[in-house]
Amino acid sequence: MAKHPEPLPSNIGLPCFAINAGPPEHGRAANVAFPTLTIQQIQEFSDAYFDTFNVLHPILNRVTFTNFIVARLLREGYGDGDAGSVLALMVFALGKVAVEGVLHRPVSVINGQPSGFHGSTINEPPGLELFNEARRRHGFVMTQCTLENVQINLLQATYYEATARHLDFWRSTVAASMACQVLVRCQPIDWSSTEGDLIKRAYWTCVLSEDLYHLDLDLPQTGIHTMEDEVPLPYFREAQEHQQEQQSGRNPMSDTGHLRNNTNEERNSHFQYHFLALIALRSLIACIHNVTHECERAMQSEPLWRGANSSYQEPSSSKETQAYQDLAAYTAQAAGESFEDYGRLPMAVIREMVRQLDGWRALLPRPLQWSDNDKFESPTTDPMTRRPNEPLFSVDQGPIPIGHRYNLDVVTVQLRTRFYYARFMIHRPFVYKALHFPELMTPDDCDCCALAVKSVCLWPLAMAPPKNKKRLVPHMFAWTQSFMGVLLILRMTTANECLSRIIDETNVVGREEIESMMEIMLDWMRDVKQLDGIAEWAWGILEPLYGLQPEQQ
Repeated sequence: MAKHPEPLPSNIGLPCFAINAGPPEHGRAANVAFPTLTIQQIQEFSDAYFDTFNVLHPILNRVTFTNFIVARLLREGYGDGDAGSVLALMVFALGKVAVEGVLHRPVSVINGQPSGFHGSTINEPPGLELFNEARRRHGFVMTQCTLENVQINLLQATYYEATARHLDFWRSTVAASMACQVLVRCQPIDWSSTEGDLIKRAYWTCVLSEDLYHLDLDLPQTGIHTMEDEVPLPYFREAQEHQQEQQSGRNPMSDTGHLRNNTNEERNSHFQYHFLALIALRSLIACIHNVTHECERAMQSEPLWRGANSSYQEPSSSKETQAYQDLAAYTAQAAGESFEDYGRLPMAVIREMVRQLDGWRALLPRPLQWSDNDKFESPTTDPMTRRPNEPLFSVDQGPIPIGHRYNLDVVTVQLRTRFYYARFMIHRPFVYKALHFPELMTPDDCDCCALAVKSVCLWPLAMAPPKNKKRLVPHMFAWTQSFMGVLLILRMTTANECLSRIIDETNVVGREEIESMMEIMLDWMRDVKQLDGIAEWAWGILEPLYGLQPEQQ
């Protein structure tokens, strides 16, 4: 709150003029056109949005957006009470963020290192003129509980997070979740329809966002997670729609001659696999938190581990159903045992959580799979081709900006880093035991403690290219918060006798790995604190702990 006491500047916008698109309806003001927003820019910003932000959270359908929403706006102009106008302007603003957030100049240079925030300035982010036009019109539709309103709030939240305005992001996400709950509960929905599929995508995007700020920052939930059993997983209908459009032989946008669709290529990005895999991983992480911190919940009749092994469907066999219930059984048994002062879960529960997490990774589709040995390599998107010689992630990739097609690096890094985050969360209690009850550490405890440290040394999110395009990294607050906790633990590997001995004797993780991770995470915090209140607060703690020198700009 102290970092951003004022809202984003409102004095930046687009010149416009009123257009005569027919008689006024329901007392609305005349529609307007923006002469400086050309068709070429609309195409560029739309493509940039769908190739970056929408790959991570596919809440919009590219064909529907281009052929119907944008086509209508080009004919009729932008209206005050028109949700499509707000939606489109939000997309264009995020598209400009995607373009400038990779290719334009960094906002600063600290200790000779260019910032990972690119485009415009710290106080005036890219696309602000488009975003302001969108939020000026948002007030006329913000109280509606429609699919478009949910999408608008999610897009607004994405823009705020790209500027590290986390409270604005949170408020926008809450608004989206509340509208989505009303939408799902208060009207019949054909889940097999195109609109039904988009509602499913919006719903699961809300759940993913809410889980992160609830688990990492303990902000209250809206209750949207309680509807998981009512909302199926998305099916993704783009391929069918594209095929129908080809069969009909017509393109609603053909009269413009400029706008195009990239559906065939978009399918090759496997964005739907990533989204579904994140949903399944989110369930695993939520269960790990519940089992670790709230063991008494295991005594409830509902199994905690529902839906953990499959990214795509509910359990289809008794064997799968039994696997989902295994952890609940282990935990129920643990809850009846007498826990020692440090509250460590029985080793059987730890092993079961590890088995479930490894099972999730083993069941990923081939284009998404990786192993610990190739964690920095490009995914095998096409089994007929070889992987690139250069790794996808490295500590430094030089001064030339790298924009992978369909945001491949940021999408991949989300999946892999969340996996190692989950592995870390499973083993983190052993770090606590080593720090507070070193005399009770067993050989198994020491191995698990070392594995917790090893898990945080495998986070490619803090490496290039993602670190050089921070505006495109979703939920940045959650990573900054996690980096703070990780850096405290890494510092203790040198300051605490028991933890230091475990690192040296187990040979699970090397000192070189730890020092490298310290360096790149500190670089992340040093950069992000320019915009981010969480990072700025954390830096005040980390600076004396690590003996850091004041930075020079």
